[in-house]
Amino acid sequence: MNLFEKAARLEKQNIAFAIVTITKSVGSTPRSQAKMIVLADGTTYGTVGGGVVEFEAIARSRVCITEKRNETMDLSLTITEGHNCGGTVELFIEVIPPAFRLILIGGGHVNLEIARLAHQCSFYLELVETRSEFATQERFPWVSTFHVGPSVEEALASVTIDDECALVIATHDLDRQVLERVILSPARYIGMLGSRTKVNTFKRYLVDRKGIGLQDMERFFSPIGLDIGSETPEQIAVAVVAELMMVLNKKDGKPLSRKAQNLVIVRGAGDLASGVICRLHRAGYRVLALETEKPTTIRRTVAFSEAMYDGTAVVERVICRRADSELHAKSIMDAGEVALLCDPEGHSIRSMNASVVVDAIIAKRNIGTHRSMAPLVIALGPGFSAPEDCHVVVETQRGHDLGRLIRQGSASADTGVPGLISGYGIERVVRSPGAGIFVAHSAIGHQVSRGEVIATVGTEQVKATIDGVLRGLLHDGLTVTEGFKVADIDPRADQRYCHTISEKARAIGGAVLEAVDAFHANRL
Repeated sequence: MNLFEKAARLEKQNIAFAIVTITKSVGSTPRSQAKMIVLADGTTYGTVGGGVVEFEAIARSRVCITEKRNETMDLSLTITEGHNCGGTVELFIEVIPPAFRLILIGGGHVNLEIARLAHQCSFYLELVETRSEFATQERFPWVSTFHVGPSVEEALASVTIDDECALVIATHDLDRQVLERVILSPARYIGMLGSRTKVNTFKRYLVDRKGIGLQDMERFFSPIGLDIGSETPEQIAVAVVAELMMVLNKKDGKPLSRKAQNLVIVRGAGDLASGVICRLHRAGYRVLALETEKPTTIRRTVAFSEAMYDGTAVVERVICRRADSELHAKSIMDAGEVALLCDPEGHSIRSMNASVVVDAIIAKRNIGTHRSMAPLVIALGPGFSAPEDCHVVVETQRGHDLGRLIRQGSASADTGVPGLISGYGIERVVRSPGAGIFVAHSAIGHQVSRGEVIATVGTEQVKATIDGVLRGLLHDGLTVTEGFKVADIDPRADQRYCHTISEKARAIGGAVLEAVDAFHANRL
């Protein structure tokens, strides 16, 4: 059997493997052209010359199989005692991962059509049945493995359920028995055919009678399939397979035509802007944030602007990555993350064709945002007037009107005095005593005392103004002017507040989300 025949058999058996190919050979090497198959356990078929080349190729292939990725590796063969090679060899490791396993439980009409369609979508199919006449190769020619037994327990006994499989339950009155056995399994997707009444009854039974936690129910999809108005088994199969692919590929299932409509560009990525971004992202919007090359955010632990320095920033489990280009930003958003682009002038707003633009720079004045930028333009805080500069202004001043949507007029004027926290306002803000390079001597989250040196600017000391926890601190190495805000101290002295979005940011974020949702529903 040649390697290609072996590879075809392994693929049919749904076994992961890698093909190692010598792509370049310079100087003296064991082989100049060769291929080898490597399995996850290190078993090999064929050879790429033996010795150190093959040893390293097998080791790297096993890692690549585990991580499901391809790799090019270069090896230099030094001349040592007993080894006459002194050349270099380049190897390409191509991983052929196993297809995702779809386990159909029940061999009725709906699962028959699901199997037919799922096979065309490259799923590896298994069927579980208690009726042998419904589990035949003639009826299900696309199924690779059958699990048949006189009872549910015996039929499921030979099934391997892991996080690389999905289950679809559509039996002849055995659904509850099956569901009880598989609901706590690690399957990525557990779907069940059934009416809303039947599903709600089963859910109540599992939670109330069996003690199944709500977290364990998150992988349970029922009624099964996307809502496309399907009625026949063939139509239901389309809805189910579409939902399967949506879940496995971690997509939202929204029409591709809505991708552009779903894009929100936020100018600024400081702590208040990040509160807005988190609310929009969690609501399913694709968010691109625009920042300066060196942001001067103080509350850096809850600001996506930090990604400009570190490449990645995480705020309350929402991931933001710095993009090198608009194309890179699109790929980041396609992966379900927030993208950050260095574009303080907002040039990408026109080229990206966003449906919504949010000015969250919080500059207390308009520095370039205008209502013609997008179908919906929202501005935060003072410096804007609706509808002249934008469509909606959001009130950002603490108090009764915080988060109010203003469609006619402006937000409250800037007082220059921070809102009170535990009786402290302007005292909790630390400003630079002079001009120079900022060097931190403390860190966000540290407990500080009034008069304690927390940083220096040039040769001058920056001291804590009150007792409390450093909730914000300027990024090290930035050049500042006299009076520049460099730190924020929280007198409540609770370190948790350093790593969570503030109540002000949440309120403003909720207001922006309300406006965006209303706009898309034509209710703004």
